[in-house]
This record gives sequence, C-alpha cells and structure tokens, in this order.
Amino acid sequence: MPSIYEYGTFANYSPRGSSELSATSRKACGAIKAGRVNVIASAVPHLQDTKANALRPFLGPDVTLVPVPRSAPLPEGALWPAKVICDVLHEHGFGQDVQTYLKRTRAIPRSSNSPAAERPLVPIHLESIEAERPFFVPNKITIVDDVLTMGRTSFACAELLRAVCPDAEIRIFAMIRTQGLQEDIEKIVDPATGTIIGYPSGKTHRDP
Repeated sequence: MPSIYEYGTFANYSPRGSSELSATSRKACGAIKAGRVNVIASAVPHLQDTKANALRPFLGPDVTLVPVPRSAPLPEGALWPAKVICDVLHEHGFGQDVQTYLKRTRAIPRSSNSPAAERPLVPIHLESIEAERPFFVPNKITIVDDVLTMGRTSFACAELLRAVCPDAEIRIFAMIRTQGLQEDIEKIVDPATGTIIGYPSGKTHRDP
C-alpha cells in the first residue's frame, strides 16, 4: 500500500501563465521563497477567515509546526524560508510550537531548478535528511514548506517523522502550491486541501 498524507495550502501560483494575475502570483511566490516576513504575515487575516476553515487541522493550537529543510545543509545564520513561515504563523497564534526536527545532511539538486523529469525522487530526500526523535512526541505534527509542487520533499519528511513519531498525526502545509497543469489561475488566495500519495518508484502524486 502506498503511503498517503493530507496537505493544505494557502494560495496558488502559475509558473507559466501570461495573465497579469499569473504574473503577480509568481512575484508572491518569489517573495515567500525569499522569506519576506511582511508577505508571509499578510496571509494571517485570510487564514483567520472562515473561508480557510479547512486548514484548521493543519495549524491548530495543538499542532507542532516542523519546517522542511532546504536542499543543502544550512550555514549558521542562513535564510530558512520554511522556518520563517513557521515562526510568523506561530507568532500570530497558529500552532502550539515550532520544532526543527528535520535537517539536511548533504546537498541535493534543488527541485525548483530541475526539469520535472529530473526532480529528485523521494529516496534521494530520505537519504539526505535526518529526523530527530523527540523526547516528548507531539500528538499532531504539521510539516511546513514554502512551495508545494509534486510534494516529494514534504512526503519524504513525513515518512521520516512517521518513523520516529509513529503515533503522531502528520500533515503537510505549504504557503503556496504550483498550478503547472493550467495556463492561468483565477485567484491567488485560494485555501485548499488534498492528498499526496507516494509510490515505490519514488514518485508522488498530488491530488488535486
């Protein structure tokens, strides 16, 4: 049986769309990937709105937020966008705490710089990320990333955390999701949930 995890996302962007909205969505995505606190914080009122109720299980007051590592080990003081997102969300009342249980032990090719057919498969992430076994295992964990495309990195992180926290509920949250199969998007702020399924091939399927 393939593993499956729930995911939630706040917004979406079009990597190739030609409309003004699609172009704006790419700028928003770039700002989130750059760890721009003001842009990330601008999501808070939307996340507090009833239209984002589907995301409550991902960011509730009983959930530990765990940032996804970058594609290479972090030098001291380096930008960690997923950690910035966790910290901003926690400062505004989302999640019970932020824990850095996951770390990258060796560099791998960046997914965002790789063609779809050459993006690292799940085993590459499993072999290059370590999960710390918490002394007190949280009941609920949400793995937090900046951008969700195929979901391979987040999926690998979920599998690693499941190995050390087998009784925890584990979900995945990203600020923005890639809409690569459609030319243009109709709106940027678009809270949504779905699932990511992993397969023995090392590939994943995000639905929707």
